[in-house]
Amino acid sequence: MAAPRTAFRPGQFYGAPTVERQLPGVRLAHLEATNRANHVDEHSHDDAHFVLATHGRYITTAAGPETEGPVLVYNPPGVVHRDRFVDGGGCFLAVSFAAADWRALAEAGHGAAIDALRLTGPPARRAALRLTRSLLTRDAEPLSLEGLSLELAAQAITPVSDGDKRPSWLDRAETYLADSFDQPISVADLAEVAGVHPVHLARGYRRWLGAAPGDRLRTRRLERAADLLMRGRDPIGEIALASGFCDQSHLNRQFVKAYGVTPGEFARLCGRRPIVSSIQDEAPSTA
Repeated sequence: MAAPRTAFRPGQFYGAPTVERQLPGVRLAHLEATNRANHVDEHSHDDAHFVLATHGRYITTAAGPETEGPVLVYNPPGVVHRDRFVDGGGCFLAVSFAAADWRALAEAGHGAAIDALRLTGPPARRAALRLTRSLLTRDAEPLSLEGLSLELAAQAITPVSDGDKRPSWLDRAETYLADSFDQPISVADLAEVAGVHPVHLARGYRRWLGAAPGDRLRTRRLERAADLLMRGRDPIGEIALASGFCDQSHLNRQFVKAYGVTPGEFARLCGRRPIVSSIQDEAPSTA
């Protein structure tokens, strides 16, 4: 008699997490494979999930073309498979949606794929790689991680079209971001204001603005910080909080990434002498 197949609980994989984030409706993890290929049996998962192999040779039973480049797989809830690493293990990103949440996402479109898929299109790979990079920085805004997760989810969901004209809901969402950038904002908040489903919102932002909602929120916050640095002499720590950043270090990292200078350097270029800690104003190490 064949051994019973393992049914993994939501978020459970043949791997040990190095980074984990639990967000509304989605769980993110970057994991190191823990089982050799011959110790990975046929199994299923209670949730829907996407797996991106980020290191090692990964083989999958999912349907789709075998192409060069990172292997990206979508598995619906309950689908039996035996995806695994060979030749010494590896690492992978896992993006998990609880079965009930996934059904709600699918119903918002025109349904989701019912079979496991190997995703090879550029939009899917870009979304997965952006999500991996954001998760591994450990400094990403929840809105950014949520938005990228939904962009990835959209690759397995039949879209609802906005047509060829920029939709009016996008302006409502952008106005809300402009008015509330200094507050915690979720994709659900934006979607409620816009009057569209979160997946539709994430897909629309990428299509019409070329960016995730989290990117737009970060831009708004950086613009506000730059404005305050130009106009006043408030301590940079206070400017960071007033602009929606966690602290001065958070602002410092994002400011250098966006503009190539620290907030203190920017203020001095503008002829200001802000109150700033010399330690916190140092540019982040590139080592």
